[in-house]
Amino acid sequence: MDNIESILKNTMFFRDLSNQELTLFLPILNKKKLLDKTNLFLQGDPITNVYIATAGKIKIFRHDPSGKEQVLHFKQVGDLFPHVGFFRRGQYPANAQAIEDSEVYTVSIKDFEQVLLDNPSLFIKLFRVLGDQIVNLQQRLEEMALRSANERILLLLVRLCETHGTIVKDGWIKLNTRFKNADLANMIGTTRESVNRMISHLRKEDAVIIEDGEYLVYVDKIKDELLNII
Repeated sequence: MDNIESILKNTMFFRDLSNQELTLFLPILNKKKLLDKTNLFLQGDPITNVYIATAGKIKIFRHDPSGKEQVLHFKQVGDLFPHVGFFRRGQYPANAQAIEDSEVYTVSIKDFEQVLLDNPSLFIKLFRVLGDQIVNLQQRLEEMALRSANERILLLLVRLCETHGTIVKDGWIKLNTRFKNADLANMIGTTRESVNRMISHLRKEDAVIIEDGEYLVYVDKIKDELLNII
């Protein structure tokens, strides 16, 4: 279990726990392998488990009333989802599907709650992390309400570099997930045409390079673009 312990230490929800505290959760983790295009859960299914991605990539999406797919997130190694699962009863708010051969660890909500009941000191640490997540979501809502489409595109690229990026050379970060412009548009509630225009501009400014469908992003130049817009 050494590998999963390392992943847990780098997972947002468990990052502040000691090694001893982490071991309390190991018995309730169950490995699950997913083939490409396999659904993990569907929107509307009862929430019974939360998942930690340990290999591959998971697409989180839903369909609007017209049936159009709206991509919300892409989850990869170390990501825990859905965040609402541990503290909310009801149904999964979206679909989750592997977009390549993947692996997750499932965490039964019932078992998770029992660990907390047996170890109440964990509540404080976990609620602090939950508070950070709420602040992050508030910032995302503010972006949607107060920022222009171009600003939201630039902010999304910066965020993806932080969550899905690997430094490859001087200032350049490679996004580990292949994104279509339509995916980027769906994640921030704008149009594909707006993303197309901004990406074309950034390519001319040598702030973005697309090679074989993979994005390379020069983050400092993206941040400069943001300052110019503001």
